[in-house]
Amino acid sequence: MKNIIIQLISLLFLFLSACSSPEADSTVIPEDLQEKKAMLREVRSEAKDLNERIKMLEDAIAEQDPDFAPKLTLVATEVVAKSSFNNYANLQATVQADETAMAGPELPGRIISLRVDEGDNVRRGQLIATLNVESVSVQKAELETAASLAKTVFERQQRLWEQNIGSEIQYLEAKNNYERIQQSLKSLDVQLAKANVYAPISGTVQQVFMRAGENAMPGAPIVSIISTGKLKIVADAPEEFLTKVKRGVQVKVNVPTLDESFTAPITRIGKTVDAANRTFEVEINVPSGKTNQLKTNLLAEVEVLESEITDAIVISQDVIQQEVNGQRYTFVAAPGEDGLTIAKKVYVETGDRYENQVVITSGLSVGDRIITTGSRGLVSGQPIDINATTTSPADNGK
Repeated sequence: MKNIIIQLISLLFLFLSACSSPEADSTVIPEDLQEKKAMLREVRSEAKDLNERIKMLEDAIAEQDPDFAPKLTLVATEVVAKSSFNNYANLQATVQADETAMAGPELPGRIISLRVDEGDNVRRGQLIATLNVESVSVQKAELETAASLAKTVFERQQRLWEQNIGSEIQYLEAKNNYERIQQSLKSLDVQLAKANVYAPISGTVQQVFMRAGENAMPGAPIVSIISTGKLKIVADAPEEFLTKVKRGVQVKVNVPTLDESFTAPITRIGKTVDAANRTFEVEINVPSGKTNQLKTNLLAEVEVLESEITDAIVISQDVIQQEVNGQRYTFVAAPGEDGLTIAKKVYVETGDRYENQVVITSGLSVGDRIITTGSRGLVSGQPIDINATTTSPADNGK
């Protein structure tokens, strides 16, 4: 093998010497067109022969000295294929109780007993607080005394009337007075019953607004109660989404704080658009299996399908690089000389993107092998060694 290498080097030296002889001075270009063409063919033939000899020498040296062989950059590629692409918009949302109610008095009075605290679970109709309605109690005591007297007068007038003693008017007046006082007592009993404040719904006491000893008034709540058995996601959607969201359509809900997500149908779409921010409400009921994990007022995101492309070239955003002038490019594997595979720089134009996926509108074709790993630091024409090849995902659908 050593003798062969020496012979090849000798032949190359003789060839270079012949090319540089005065008789064959390649620097002199003839004037005649045909002579120029003939000279070009001759030079190309010589260059081809020279390249072949150089390649033979490189291969021969590489057999004995592996470090002399060209170093190939190890990369991974992905075959470009058409796929569907869905672009989603994230709507800001909050977790809310499906039902919320305030428990407050119907009569003014001082709170003498508060039976619940924040976080307590209550049932519908459960006693929440008791008020001391002194004025009503005083009125009832006075009416009870008047009722006793009215009853005595009525009974006497009734006995006299049965004995044909006295006038009918006296009897009727006594009867009417007694019945009127009885009705007044019943009315006061109803008012006294309102001194107790009951839970209007079953749920959890979210907030206590007043404590024992404070004076409560009608219209001012003592506690607020939320029904935690059912939760809902409420999102504000821009008005341009009116045609894109429909009741029953499945959407994905993300709760970043808990790193939780689930899919559920839209259950309600608001009938009005807010005049201030031009949005409308979208509601999604939380599945029963997720209710215990969520808390009211947690922030959430609702993914709504904004656009859909059924036949697109979609690649990862990670393989796209950008020049100083803003032009975007990527590298593809392409055939090079001497059977090598090289990295080829390809300029691309991008379209819609979602998460880490982007649509390529020009620059790539189906079947191209984009370099997905090892592309950083490559230059166009650099020899590469492909370690693995995959196929681009079918779609990014949810």
